[in-house]
Amino acid sequence: MKPFSVHVDDAVLDDLQRRLAFTRWPDEPLGAGWEQGAPVEHVRALVERWRGGFDWRAVEATLNGFAQYTTPVSGIDLHFIAEGDGPPVLCLHGWPSSVWEFHELIPRLRADARVVVPSLPGYGFSFSPGQRRFGVVDIADAVHALMTEVLGHARYLVVGGDWGASIACRLAHAYPDAVAGLHLYMMPLRRPETWPDALAESREELRRWQLEEGGYAAIQGTRPQTLAYGLADSPAGLCGWLAEKFEVWTDTSLDPDDVLAMVTIYWVTQSIGASFWPYFARLHGEWVLDDVAAAGGRIAAPLTYLDFPKELVHVPRALVERLFDVERWDEHDRGGHFPALERTALLAESVRTFVTSGRVD
Repeated sequence: MKPFSVHVDDAVLDDLQRRLAFTRWPDEPLGAGWEQGAPVEHVRALVERWRGGFDWRAVEATLNGFAQYTTPVSGIDLHFIAEGDGPPVLCLHGWPSSVWEFHELIPRLRADARVVVPSLPGYGFSFSPGQRRFGVVDIADAVHALMTEVLGHARYLVVGGDWGASIACRLAHAYPDAVAGLHLYMMPLRRPETWPDALAESREELRRWQLEEGGYAAIQGTRPQTLAYGLADSPAGLCGWLAEKFEVWTDTSLDPDDVLAMVTIYWVTQSIGASFWPYFARLHGEWVLDDVAAAGGRIAAPLTYLDFPKELVHVPRALVERLFDVERWDEHDRGGHFPALERTALLAESVRTFVTSGRVD
């Protein structure tokens, strides 16, 4: 383990400003709305704030206020935050997120838990150009090694959504003796053909979501390299691609500076192409949670699940209970895909209850 701090060279930030100043904006159809993608007005407003008003150095200072480290794991230098004392809890972000998603949650948990927040391999500060690519299986192996071999926790708890939820489930499947419990706010079951006929309405809802909203996953899963050229070269293009998800996947719009903090992390680390890899691996035969369900298997770790109204897809509890030991299932009237930023206090209280349940000493 080596101490780590974030500091982006002035030359990188100056180049970013130059590129933003020369953005060539597209037109859009009259009356265009979010159903056609991020409106020009929305992205232009973010870019204008990125150029003047957004303070990247303040983001750096916040991150550097945490205990950050890198350690060699799975052939890369894995970045992570480790704060607090108590039962170890691994917090996992997804796409298009980063460790910044948890910057308000960590201070609320560290009095009760040992909070470990890695940048997923291939994301943000766990990426350097030319390194190997990681799917869910490889990410799970890497963060398990972090928790057990590097940090010395034989058993730990896992919190996550998006890819973090998929990784959490893979950890519980592959390392059942180590994972003492799961706290999820997205359920990574995505193959409607495996859902029983009794859940036909929910199955059709998933199909509709895949048709209208799943295009990003299709292109990232089939042609990640082709997509990466434009997003690695144009900060406005990157902002538009990510900002759409931060807007339409939330119940209440995120603070623009939170959005820009995460977009900037992708930009300065040049990690956007590598971040697509879990999509490619999934679409090309990698293990998914649906495989366990289809085989009639179960995940042994007890599950706490938070169901937020603006989550991408709502998987019926009856289906989840076929696969998990559901210990707690809480439905909420507000919130979306990024509860650590949208419903910070609520999520913190739920995780504290989860962590202090006595499963891990």
